[in-house]
Amino acid sequence: MNTSALLAIVFALGVVALSAVTALPEEDMESVSVALGLRAEGLILARCSVCHTADLITQQRLPRERWEATVDKMKHWGAEISQEEQILLVRYLSARYHPGAPDRLPPLEHEAGPAEPLRQEPALTGPLVGVAGRGSGIFEHNCQACHGQGGIGGVGPKLSKNPILKQEEHFWDTVLHGRGPMPAWGSILSEQDIADIHAWLLTR
Repeated sequence: MNTSALLAIVFALGVVALSAVTALPEEDMESVSVALGLRAEGLILARCSVCHTADLITQQRLPRERWEATVDKMKHWGAEISQEEQILLVRYLSARYHPGAPDRLPPLEHEAGPAEPLRQEPALTGPLVGVAGRGSGIFEHNCQACHGQGGIGGVGPKLSKNPILKQEEHFWDTVLHGRGPMPAWGSILSEQDIADIHAWLLTR
């Protein structure tokens, strides 16, 4: 085989290999479960919308490495997200809002159905009981940005000594499903988390 023919074969193989690499898509939504996708959407509303509208994120079409840098920057600037939540957000954003995604996407609920609240294994003894000692930290991480330190109020209403605390059904419905500008937290907080927050707020 002469040199020209060998070079031609090498070039052809290189083109095929390059095509295979460039054809690899961003992580698609099928790799992100429904529950995790809805939880990520809840995180965008609950964590990111504290500083800006969700549109500022969802209008972007970025590759994974850019989403990684963006989420890392948000966390550096003060976004209250854990390491697990940061990984989830990057997976979700790079799967849904990648460069090949259409300009307009249907709501995730339209694609996957409504979110269900996180649940944990039922307690071995009796009904769910909130633990105020845990509720303080959960509130600080998830609620304080809007409702103020100690629940004294801020962007969101004052929760300390708020009558809604005595209306447990109303309280739970608001936290799980949202109300007005407040996003739904049912896909982010477990029932135990909510019970702990409620128990802690009753002590304020």
